Amino acid sequence: MKRFVIVFDNEPAESAPWIARACSTAGLTYVDNDAITDVVSDNKDAQKLMLQGGLPPGENPKLAPFYTAALEKLAAGKQRVGLYSASWLLYLGQADGCVLDFAGLEEQRKKGLAQGVPQKTADEYVARYSAQLQERARKVLPAERILVVPANESDAKKAELAAAFIKKLG
Repeated sequence: MKRFVIVFDNEPAESAPWIARACSTAGLTYVDNDAITDVVSDNKDAQKLMLQGGLPPGENPKLAPFYTAALEKLAAGKQRVGLYSASWLLYLGQADGCVLDFAGLEEQRKKGLAQGVPQKTADEYVARYSAQLQERARKVLPAERILVVPANESDAKKAELAAAFIKKLG
């Protein structure tokens, strides 16, 4: 079954509540990463790969079959899903759209500045990390299928913008 998949990311923060609201408004089933992780962790072959060391699980393409199998199990019969983490772009090799939020990075910038990190260093970190996430999305999606929500917007506005974007895509 061909699924319509939207990937959200707010790294390095956890999934924000507005993401589930955007999914609901746009008619997507939001599949929680904790449930995915539980299913993957129960698989002995996946456990072996995870315990081998090296790359973190979110960056290990060898784990893709286990994550996609977990998605199949948890989203059985669901044709429209929302997933959290740009790692899904690697695991799926495709998506129908991607919504990026850099509020988590902005929060890190503020914390760093409050702890005495020089402004230039904080700015460079945010610019480098946000560029990496955007580049990751552009490897599998054209620019018109990527939305960067303004980090300074309210959660309600982010959900509204994301839902409108998703509805436009399909």
